[in-house]
Amino acid sequence: MILGDFNIDIEQDGEKADRLLKWMDSCCHGSVVPDSNTSLRSDRTIDYATTIGVDLTIQAYEGDTTSDHNPLLGVMVGDKTSADGGSRSIWPVFTLMLSYIFDYWGKEWNTEPYDIIYEILISFLTLLKTRCQQHFKRNHARPSIPQNQVKLLAQSSSLAFKAK
Repeated sequence: MILGDFNIDIEQDGEKADRLLKWMDSCCHGSVVPDSNTSLRSDRTIDYATTIGVDLTIQAYEGDTTSDHNPLLGVMVGDKTSADGGSRSIWPVFTLMLSYIFDYWGKEWNTEPYDIIYEILISFLTLLKTRCQQHFKRNHARPSIPQNQVKLLAQSSSLAFKAK
């Protein structure tokens, strides 16, 4: 899921919107657009979400804001209360790969128009981040709290429950 400020109105921006929609299709993303405008300056909808297989509803927050955009509020609907699996990004590998290809992308900026090369770069970064993820089952995950602290928390919780 990608949620945020795209600065492109899907219904009014013609060619720019078509390119964005084409990129979303190539990544198997579907767009989720709020019912109201999100830009306070231009009365256009330029903030929305793209998802893959996620039942998402979004709306623009209509209250006071210091931004020139109405913030988006999103609600994901699912049939489970918690996921069976998790994932983590291995950022050192991601950074190492970027260091290897830095010169290549520096040269690529001069070969194509910026819009096209930017789309290719974003697509590459998305695929690289996906490749640098580890997936695991939650019941095999190591908690971030040390085991001795987990025991102390369990004991204090047990004592607090008994005290009631």
